[in-house]
Amino acid sequence: MILLPLVLLLLALLLAAPSALCFDLHKGTGGLAIYWGQNSLSLQTEGKEEELDLQDYCNSSTPPDIILLAFHHVFTENPQINLSKHCEKYFKGSQMLDCTSLAPQIQACQEKGIKVLLSMGGATGAYSMVNNDIASSYAQTVVDTYLSGNSSDVIRPFGDAVLDGVDLDIEGGGDTGYAEFTNKLREIEPDVLITAAPQCAFPDAMLGDALDNGWVDAVFIQFYNNFCNAGTSEFNFATWADWAQSKSKNPDVKLYIGSPACQACASTGYLGAEKLEQVYTDIKRSNGDVLGGIMLWDAGAAYYDDSGATPIAEQLKQTVLENETFSGSEDISSGPAQSSTVKTTGYSSLSSSASTPESSSSSSAPLVKRVAEETPRTIVGRDAMPYPDNKQNVKHPNYLLGNPYGG
Repeated sequence: MILLPLVLLLLALLLAAPSALCFDLHKGTGGLAIYWGQNSLSLQTEGKEEELDLQDYCNSSTPPDIILLAFHHVFTENPQINLSKHCEKYFKGSQMLDCTSLAPQIQACQEKGIKVLLSMGGATGAYSMVNNDIASSYAQTVVDTYLSGNSSDVIRPFGDAVLDGVDLDIEGGGDTGYAEFTNKLREIEPDVLITAAPQCAFPDAMLGDALDNGWVDAVFIQFYNNFCNAGTSEFNFATWADWAQSKSKNPDVKLYIGSPACQACASTGYLGAEKLEQVYTDIKRSNGDVLGGIMLWDAGAAYYDDSGATPIAEQLKQTVLENETFSGSEDISSGPAQSSTVKTTGYSSLSSSASTPESSSSSSAPLVKRVAEETPRTIVGRDAMPYPDNKQNVKHPNYLLGNPYGG
C-alpha cells in the first residue's frame, strides 16, 4: 500500500515532464527532410523574401523531421561553413563563421525531436579528402568541431550545440576517402547519424564508393537536374532500392525522394506537391521497405507560397507523410504544444512559441514577410546539371546556369 502513492507520484512527474515524440531515422518512414541555410526563397521571389530563422521551421505546426544545415563547404584544410545571410561574422583571426547565436535554436529544434545535421559539400565548395589517412583524421576534426568532441584546440562554430550527425552532399573534388570518413566517424561516435545526398544517376560519381563501402543511415537522392528526374520514364528509384537491399553495409538504410521545393530551386525536376504525392504513393507500394520519406531543397521555399495555396512542406506532412512517423512536434504528456499562429501572405502558418529561444532576427511575435535589403551572400548550392545529355556517369564541371543556390 505504501508503494502505490509513490508509483502514482512518479507517474505524475513523468507526465509533467516535457518530452517529444522523436523521429527515428533508422526505422521510420514518412520523414520530411529539408536543407536550411542557402536561402533559395530569395531567388524564387526575386529578392523580396528571405529564408526564416531555423527555429521558425521547427515551430511550424507541420515541422520537418530532419534539418540539414547547408553547407560545410571548405575542408579539409582551413575548414569553413557558409549559411548565406544567417551567419556572417567570423571568429577573430579565422575564416570560420561565428554561428554561436544559432546554438539555442539548434537545441530547441532537437528538444522537439527534430534531427539537425551538418551537410558537407555543395556544388561550388572547395573540398577533397585526398586520401584515407586524411579522411580518418578529419573524422575526428568533425567530431570535435560539430559533434560531441571536447577538444580545446578547435573552434566550434555552433558553440555548445551538439549536432546529431553529418550529411555528405559531395559534388566535386573526387570520391577518395569518404567511405573511410564515415567508418571512422562511426567508430569515434557510434550514435552519430550519417546521411548522403547523391545525384540520382547510378552509381553516383562522387559518392558511389562511400555508399558501397562506408556507412550511411539514410540517402537523400537528388531526383532532379538529371535525366533520371522523378516523374520521368527514366526515374530510377527501383535501382537505388535494389542497392539498398543487396549492397548497402547498413541493411536498414532508408532512401528519400529528393525534390525541389519550388520551380526556381532547380533547373529541372520540379514536380509540385500533388505530383510528388503520387510519386511517393507509387514508391511506397513498390518499395515501401526502403522508403524513408521526402527531402526538399530547401526550407525557405518549402514553407512559402504566395498564391494562397498550401506550401509544399505543409501539404506533404498533411497528406502522404501524415501519421507515418512521429514528427517530433508533439508533447506526449499533454498533447500538441500550444502556440499562436498567424496566416500571412506567402508564409504558411508557422507557429512561434514563447518558450523558444529568441534570435536576433525573430521573436514570439507573429511572422511577417521579410524583404531582402540586398542580394544574399551565397557561394554554394546544388549542381544544376551534373550529368551530360548522353546519360553517361561523367561529372560535369560545377556550374549553376545563373542559379546561385544550385538547387
